[in-house]
Amino acid sequence: MTSPRFPVVAFDLDGTLLRRTTTSLVLADAMGHRPAVEELERLYSSYEIDNIEFASREAALFSGATPEEIRRHLRGAPWIAGTKETLTALADAGSTLLLATLAWQFAAEQLEYRSWFAAVSGAGMDLDGGVLSGRVAHHIDEDGKLAFVQEWCHAHGVGLHEIAVVGDSRSDVPLFRAAGTSIALNATADARAAADHVIDTEDLRDILPLLG
Repeated sequence: MTSPRFPVVAFDLDGTLLRRTTTSLVLADAMGHRPAVEELERLYSSYEIDNIEFASREAALFSGATPEEIRRHLRGAPWIAGTKETLTALADAGSTLLLATLAWQFAAEQLEYRSWFAAVSGAGMDLDGGVLSGRVAHHIDEDGKLAFVQEWCHAHGVGLHEIAVVGDSRSDVPLFRAAGTSIALNATADARAAADHVIDTEDLRDILPLLG
């Protein structure tokens, strides 16, 4: 890639960059509360609860954890193949990268590839004495993900029609509809229906021809 067709590329995290899992499940495995999180994810996927209810129920599970513990737990997270190469190619071509996620922001900030992204979204939780409080400080939903990208683009003089979005699920649909182009990657039916491009692959580099 020699020039950025899209000056901004926004990526979803759970299920998109993290393959076949979510930050919540990675942390749940490490912290011993996977059954509880699996049930929350089932309820969310079946539209029985929304993002606010999900976060409110999950928050208490993190009470007392430190940012360093979260970073350590996430070191083994399964990134999709070609993540580093794809982020490098886009950055070298001049694209700014955003991480538009509904995951906990305290987790997103500890990720291996955090430094590649100009900004990240996510639900908030305060620290209390250097450890996570277990209480939601601010929620984020599908429209919040869109608002995060809109706010960043407005502050940097970029129109939404100039950006590309890569995601995999219902939480990406509002952003798909607003963006210049959207890529549903290994996605659910609702994300596929809303996207400009649909691709199933185990290597993130396969999206590069759609962005060049």
